[in-house]
This record gives sequence, structure tokens and C-alpha cells, in this order.
Amino acid sequence: MARVEILPPALINQIAAGEVVERPASIVKELVENALDAGAARITVEIDGGGIERLSVTDDGSGMTPGDALLALERHATSKIRTLDDLVNVASLGFRGEALPSIASVSRLTLTTAPDLSGLGTEVRAEKGQPPLSRPVRWKKGTRVVVEELFENVPARRKFLKSSEAEMKACVRIFNTLSLSRPGVHFTLFGKGRELLDFPAAGSATERLSELLGPQAVKHFVPVGFEFSGMRLSGAVSSAEDSFASRTYQWLFVNGRAVKDQTIAHAVLLAAQEVLRDGRHPAFVLFIQADPASCDVNVHPQKQEVRFRDSGAVHSLVHRGLAAALGAGKGAVPVSGSSLMTLRRVAPFTPETRPVPVVFDNLSVLAAPPSETGAATGPPARLFSPEPVVAAASDYHDAAPSRSPVGSLRLIGQYRDSFLLADSDEGLVLIDQHVAHERVRYERILKRLEGEPVESQGMLLPVQFDATAEEALELVRSEALLSRAGFRVSELSGRTFVVTAAPADCPAGKIVSFLREVLAKLSEMGEETGEAAARSRREALAASLACRGAITINTKLRPEEAHRLLSDLAACQDPWTCPHGRPIILTFTHTELEKRFKRRT
Repeated sequence: MARVEILPPALINQIAAGEVVERPASIVKELVENALDAGAARITVEIDGGGIERLSVTDDGSGMTPGDALLALERHATSKIRTLDDLVNVASLGFRGEALPSIASVSRLTLTTAPDLSGLGTEVRAEKGQPPLSRPVRWKKGTRVVVEELFENVPARRKFLKSSEAEMKACVRIFNTLSLSRPGVHFTLFGKGRELLDFPAAGSATERLSELLGPQAVKHFVPVGFEFSGMRLSGAVSSAEDSFASRTYQWLFVNGRAVKDQTIAHAVLLAAQEVLRDGRHPAFVLFIQADPASCDVNVHPQKQEVRFRDSGAVHSLVHRGLAAALGAGKGAVPVSGSSLMTLRRVAPFTPETRPVPVVFDNLSVLAAPPSETGAATGPPARLFSPEPVVAAASDYHDAAPSRSPVGSLRLIGQYRDSFLLADSDEGLVLIDQHVAHERVRYERILKRLEGEPVESQGMLLPVQFDATAEEALELVRSEALLSRAGFRVSELSGRTFVVTAAPADCPAGKIVSFLREVLAKLSEMGEETGEAAARSRREALAASLACRGAITINTKLRPEEAHRLLSDLAACQDPWTCPHGRPIILTFTHTELEKRFKRRT
């Protein structure tokens, strides 16, 4: 066995860099947080080559003296903690100087700083683990840190970086997050010498969120304000009418620090499910203010996670506060246990309701309305549907059996204009007409995305919209794929784009919202390249297009339309689930039904 030896300082710093510096976006985060801790009112970030070639962060904060500037590049040097109590109660975003030596060990770093308006500053240069060199320079109050040739001296780390476009996208994402954490600070982002984002100091998180998403993304935001167990939840959330298909536009901060936490994520999901329709998510920026001693921010090397002393109280704070805001002040719905399901109140029957014959195959049942006391006076068949339903069984029975994935079916009718009912040799079959049509459309669209472009429609009046920085980058990245899907989008200026064509079955009034949902889904898929990743992106796009044009629930189908749907479904490669994994067909065997009715043991 080899002897135990102490590692050289340069290697120690490179190992430490592996914990702090994952990619250029990690450096942007560390340097901007240092600037915020220094009290900066204006922060400028410049990025070239996705931050791999060069990135810089300039602030007008407190700056450093020559001695502090040189010492900041030493390991375990900081101006923010002195004792263990300081560490436990730390309220700053980081410890200034903590990340600088790690960054300097894997790049060429130049720090220029001045503590006052005298114009006398200090420049410290450190190159790839070499001892830092200092010299006096002319400089304004504040600090600039330039990082160049990231991982040039660590090829094994550099080869794991993504393309410059993908790294730029990650930098934009962290820049947006940091700008939301401090609405009162002026943030500017440049890429390749071009201004990409400019967020002047805002009066509130709502204003900053509107700047980031653009005026067309959300009609209005609802303020969030809730206190519980000594903690406070504040911020803004989109109204229930403005929801999204993904969680892309959600930001959470604990004592000003952007964090990820499973407890809070569950509370957010629970609140959204109680107010919004299935599968939709709100956009929000939420701030939790809590005693620093009640939450540990040092459980993650990059301080992206937090551990709460009382996670149950935090869950209640976020769940109840967000639900109250989404529900327009009506308050959160209490949910017992860990279930994510909530009960929906069914509208009562009115005394004016007349008995309605419910035809089920060759069995006719007369369902009577409830009595004045609310108790049902007849068979409970109508309890399955609050609306009068007459299944015109004869229209279906006169037709020939339908071909389906489960063999020949004899259609009975529709249940609540949403589900097809059919009789098979095995038993009773129910087909969800929406997800069935979604599967049919998905396979057809996917085939066309891999061959001929999807049919599109030109816009009589082009639709203009303001994209977020991430959306603008995704539009450029996915231009060819979106074109095959039927979109024609061109840039007017900056982040303003115009749509001149869209998929043929997309309503004109929903083109922008649909395009944004598609971009969000594509953006969430990551930055992998290769045929497998390209296939996944085509599948995601096909799933979005298929859902948009599919038959909806509460839609009456003529018998010939129902037969055609079943025939098309039978021709699918996977007729059992929709692209999102929901079941299409449910079968209740004759034996199961007989057992339910106590006709068989």
C-alpha cells in the first residue's frame, strides 16, 4: 500500500474547485453573490464562448483594500465569519474569498478592485494555480473579476462541458434567478459584446418578474403574503387564469438565497393541485424569511439546498400561503394525511330535474330526482353524472363491430360525452376519447417530424411576442425542429419575435402560449446532443402538438367518428397509453362485474 502524503496546495485547490465550479454558470453564481454581499447597486455580467472562453462580473459594491484583495485568493480566507456562531447564523450568500482560490486554480483569474472613490485600486492576477501577483492600478469603486480559459489546465473536466450555446443558456438561467433575488439591484447581461438583458432596479419582485417574463407572458400577478410559526412568505404568483404546462417559471428564495427543497416542492405542488386544473403550474417568485439559525445552508457545496429545523412548519407556510394567493384570498383547502387528492363538491340536483331514462345496452333504468330532504328516492344511476345523459344506444348498435386494440368491439355509446363504452368478448370496455385521439395524433406527427414537415398555416396578421432570454436562446437552438413542426418565427430586435406561421390546428389566439409551452418543455430536456437526444426532443414536440389538436372531453361523437377513432387506435404501435403515460383503455371482465354485483363468489 502506498504511503500517506499531504497533497500539494495546487491539487487541493483543484479538488475544492470540483465542489464549487461545475461549469461557467457556477462561477457566475459565486461572483454575483459576492457582489450582492458587497452591497452592489449595479452588477454587469459579460460572457463570451458560453463562459468557457471568458466571463466577467463587475459591481459597484464596497470593494477591497490591497491587502484584502491579495488575501481573498487564499484558501479559507473570508470577511464574513469569525466564529462557529457566525457560521450557524450566517445571513450572507457566501464567504467572500471562499470560491476565488478554487476558480483561480482552474482558470486565469484577474481581480480588480477599489474600496473608495479615490481612483486608487488593486489588480490581482492568478493563473491556473500559480501564486497570485498584485499591482496598483487606476480603478473606480467596486470590483471586477475576469475568468478566462476555464478548465484549460484540467482537460478531464473541460471535456464534460457542453457546447458554448448550452453553457450560455445555463448562465442566463442563473443570471435570471439572481436578478429575481434582489429586485432593487440593476442587472445587465452581455453576450459576445451584445446586450442580452437589462433589468433596471425595480420596486418589487412583481415588477422584476414582469420584466423577466415579458408583458405578454402573464396578464397579472397576485401578491403573496403569509406568516406562520415565526416565518414569513412573500412574493408574487401568477393568477389562476395564467398557468403553465411546466415548472420553468418558478423561483424560491430562503433568506435571499435561491434553494431547492423537496418539502417546499411538495407544498407548492399541493397548492397548485387544489386550485389549478390538472397538470398546470403557476409562475411565481417566493421569498421565505426565517431565523438563520433555524435553517442550515451549508448542507450543499454550492449552497443550493437548505435543511430546516421544522420542515413541517415550512410546508404549512408555503402550502397555505400559496393556496390562499392562488385562490384569490379564499384560503387554503385543508388536506389531511399525505394524499395529494382533494374532494370536489358535485353540484346538487334541482327539484325541477325530471326523471331521465338511462339506456345501458338492453337495460333501461329510470333515475328519479332527489327528494326535498336531499335523499335519493329512486335508483342511484344518475349519481354518476350531474347532467342528464341519454345514450343513444341504437345509433351504435346498428353499426358493424369496430376493430380495436382489444379485438372486435360492439360500441354501446358515450359516457358523459368523454368516454366510449363498448362490449367485447372479455367484458365491458371504456376508452378515453381524448387520450386515444392524442395517441393517434402523436404517432402520426412524430412520423412526419422525422419525414415531411407538419402542415402549417400562414398568419394573416403576424403575432408578435417578447421572449425571455432562455426562450430566445431555445428559439435559436430549436429553429429547424420548430420549422418542421409548422412554426415560422423570426427575430425583430433583441428579445422581440414575430410568428408568421403555426401548426394548422393551433387556434390563432393561443399560438404564443402554445409556443411558450413548447419552448419550456424543450428547454427542460437538457443540453445533450446526438441522435438519442434529438429523438427525445422530437417526441416531446410531437406530444405537445398531439395534445393541442386532440378531441377533448365533453365532445359528442357520431358513431362513424367513434368507429374511426377505434380503428385508428388499433393501427398504433402503442395503443395502451397516451404520450404522457395515461391509460387509454380500461376493461372490466364479465367475471369482475359479476363479482361486484354478488352474482359470483
